[in-house]
Amino acid sequence: MACYIVRMKSDNPPIKHHYIPAFYLSRWADSGKVTEFAKVHDGKIAVKAKAPERTGYQERLYEMQGFEPELAQQVEEKYFKPIDTMAADALELLYKHGHAAPWTSKSRTAWTRFVLSLLLRCPEDIEAFRGWWHDDFGRTDPEGEERYRETRGPDDPATFAEYLDGQPLTVKEKYLFEVLNSLLEHDSVGTNINNMNWRVLETPASAPRLLTSDRPVIRSNSLKGEKSHVALPIGPRLLWIASNDMRFLNDLRGIDQTRLVKECNRQVVEGAVRFVWSADESQTRFIEKRFGNQPQPRLIEHIIGRRRSVTARGPD
Repeated sequence: MACYIVRMKSDNPPIKHHYIPAFYLSRWADSGKVTEFAKVHDGKIAVKAKAPERTGYQERLYEMQGFEPELAQQVEEKYFKPIDTMAADALELLYKHGHAAPWTSKSRTAWTRFVLSLLLRCPEDIEAFRGWWHDDFGRTDPEGEERYRETRGPDDPATFAEYLDGQPLTVKEKYLFEVLNSLLEHDSVGTNINNMNWRVLETPASAPRLLTSDRPVIRSNSLKGEKSHVALPIGPRLLWIASNDMRFLNDLRGIDQTRLVKECNRQVVEGAVRFVWSADESQTRFIEKRFGNQPQPRLIEHIIGRRRSVTARGPD
């Protein structure tokens, strides 16, 4: 996501930013609508039928602060929209061919990027990342300060930290989203997912239907150990799952599928923050009992913690 995000203008920039895209939610639609379970201000759960385009979004979520209106929405329009468009095509491959899909490097990477984006693009992720970014933007190290002194002009601030703190909001926001983009493109988690063995499990009609939420990705603590995995419900009867452990993947087909679905649903619902979605209201009691009870560790929090640790420790 390079400088083009501040050069290309739109006469009608989108302000409705879907962090759970409609193409994904539409797999749960019945007569064009999904069943939305939303946690409202008093902690109660409101249940409504919604078109996929009318849920799973927040207005101005990826807005670049300080920019003029026709430029402020470029992150959504020029970055997340292409991710979702390519992922929609990849999802079609999964539905038509399962794990035997005729992947290309482009289509496989498109799906990996989408799964990874679900771990980094939700409102709480963006808020946490933006808060850390603006707090740390002016922090420097001795080497950086020395380089600045060597090139500092007579009218420049006395220190590199002062120089950075004095940068306009547009500059800070531009680099914020460039760094976020680098996490989506190059983080080791994405590479691990892309190189894993992928499977699509079709659950039987005797089992409950799979649910999804605003925290739909299920993952183990590590992606490299025994039974390590990452999974995503991709419809009421389909579960995408990836792992390096072939024995683990093969064993999944032999376990009780009702128990497997219930465990997936438990993790998806307990990790939810604001929304859970279903094809119908048949699991209302299950959802109300577990909604948000065990928030999952956020990848963005791990990344921020790791970067803060490096900053505090200083260069080796």
